This record gives sequence, C-alpha cells and structure tokens, in this order.
Amino acid sequence: MIRLVDRYVGIAAMQGTLLVWVGLTVLYMLISVLTEIRESGVGYGLADASWFVLWTTPRMAYQIFPFAALLGVLVGVGSLAASNEMVAFRTSGVSRLRLAIAALGGALVLGIPVVIIGEWVAPTAEHQARAFRLAERGDHAIIGGTRGMWMRDGRDFVNIQLALLSADRGEQSIDFKDVVIYGFSESAQLESITRARNASHDGTAWRLDRVSTIRFEGDTAVKKHSQSQSWPTEVRPELLDSAVTRPQRLSMRALWDFIRYLGENGLDDRVYQGAFWEKAFYPLTIVALVLAAMPFVFGSARSQNLGVRMFVGMMLGALFMIVSRSVENFGEAYGVPAILSSLLPALLLGLAAVFVLRRSV
Repeated sequence: MIRLVDRYVGIAAMQGTLLVWVGLTVLYMLISVLTEIRESGVGYGLADASWFVLWTTPRMAYQIFPFAALLGVLVGVGSLAASNEMVAFRTSGVSRLRLAIAALGGALVLGIPVVIIGEWVAPTAEHQARAFRLAERGDHAIIGGTRGMWMRDGRDFVNIQLALLSADRGEQSIDFKDVVIYGFSESAQLESITRARNASHDGTAWRLDRVSTIRFEGDTAVKKHSQSQSWPTEVRPELLDSAVTRPQRLSMRALWDFIRYLGENGLDDRVYQGAFWEKAFYPLTIVALVLAAMPFVFGSARSQNLGVRMFVGMMLGALFMIVSRSVENFGEAYGVPAILSSLLPALLLGLAAVFVLRRSV
C-alpha cells in the first residue's frame, strides 16, 4: 500500500515538474530569440538568433530546473490535494513527511539527467553558441573555450591561454594570462612570435606585460625582451569580454582546474569557488525547494486554484533566490568561505521544511 502511494505521488510530481520545466524552457527560448533580434545588427537575422538560442537552451534548462521542480510539485501534487486524494492518503495513515519524500523522489528522477546536462552538455553548447555569435556579429573570428581562445586580428593570430575573472567589492574584472601573438606577412609567412604574461586594457589601448618577441629575419631569429609594450590592435575590450566563459557556465571539472591554478599561483579564486560550490550543492537546492513546496500543498491546495498555487510557488522561489544571492554577496564581502555561503540557504530551507512537515504529522 505504502509503495503504491509513493509511486502514485511521485509520478504526479514528476509529471507536474516536466510540464512546468518544458513550458518555462520554451518561454525562455521565445523571449531570448526576440531579445537577440532586437539587440543584433545587420546580417544577424531570425535564423541566426534561433540557432544561438538553441545552443544556449541546455544551460538555461539546467538553471531553471530547481524553480520548475518547485512549481511542478505545486501543480502535480497540488492537483491530488485539490481532488481530496491527499486527504485519503493521510486518513490511511501515510504521514505528510512520507508524502513529501515521495514527491521529492519523482522530482529527482528528472533531476539526475538535468545534472548530467549541466555538467557535460551545457558548457560545450555554450562555447559553441558564443563562438557562433561572435563570428556572426563581430569583425574578428574568435573561438573560445575553457582552455583558452584563438582570435584572428588582421594578419595576426592570437592565442589567449587563460582568462581569469576576479571580483573586488562587487566589481568584476577580467585578466588575460599567457598571451601568444603570431604575426604573419601578406604572403602568409611567419614573421614574429610575441609572448606576454599579461594583457590589459587601460581604457584607451592594450598593453602587454613581461613580453618576449622572436622576429624571423631571413635565416636568423632575433629575440627581444621588454617589461611592457603596447599592443597595436583594433580588438575591442568588450569583444574579448563577451568571449570569456563566466564561472557559472563552466563545468565542475573546469572550475576545479581554475581553482587549482589560482591557488598554486596565489591568485584570488573567490568567484570560481562560489560557482563550484553552487554547482556542487545543486541537488540540495532541488531537495530544499521541493520540500518547501509541500506545506503549501497540504495547507491550501484544497481551497485555492492553480493560479494561486503558481503565484505562491513563484514568490517562494523568488524569495529563495534573493536570500541566496544576498548570502553569497555577504560571504564574498566579509570573507566567509564559499562552501558555507553556498550551502547555508538551501540547508536552512530544507531543515525548516522538514520541521514543518514533521510538526504537521
């Protein structure tokens, strides 16, 4: 009997979650296509915008799933409460906590493939989407990825091996490390190789630091070192900025590589630490939001319609997002470990939901 009830409630939660998840994803795609068309220039039409949005859909589907699970449980399990089926289960001796766990199981059945999408599919698709849009909307061909980016700048080819994002008092900046510039002549002959430890833009021009240049002159090669020099390029800073993958869109494996590199070189890794632990606690966020939805199912679904339940779910999800971001910003400002600031909101919400459900048994 209990297992049958678990399966029945779990399927209802899974169906509701799937319905809301697909609906929100399609809505995102439509809005994103319209936004891309409005912000694009000449030569970037409906087909280009649709193709870009298609590549970014896995990332957005991954990001909105916890919120969709919250709404899906209110819709799916709430429909059982509205038809008094949940009352019948309670009368037969099934506790509210047991019913909540059954609903959670249904949501997690979908959550497992979503985690796989977020770790293996979404980052690669995001790289493809960015490369496509830069190629279509920019004057320079750029291929970006977690292992660096390649760019064509006139006759030169530039390899930026590492782009690091840092934060200082809420302001984020990007540093380019290990830049290699291959200079070619009009006849496609390699003329020079320039290596720089850092590349930065001072608002008016690019500057290379700790530079070594090898120039090929006939059968000889001349090497020159300099502490800094200007970089005569027409590449706009915002173009390179848009080619950099933000930590929240990287896989956990790539984030760990960045964290290890930054730690070994004594650099600031707070942004990457926060993104890493946010992804690590992603399943816990799903658990917390689903459990938090269940008291509202038991308390109001019998007397309120679907629109009210959706409104309650959206308010709960929005409040959780605001609190989570506030805790993360507070932790970043006051040096709280990223693992704690990422864990605390979901953990407290989940424990509060379990407490309410147990008290209501």
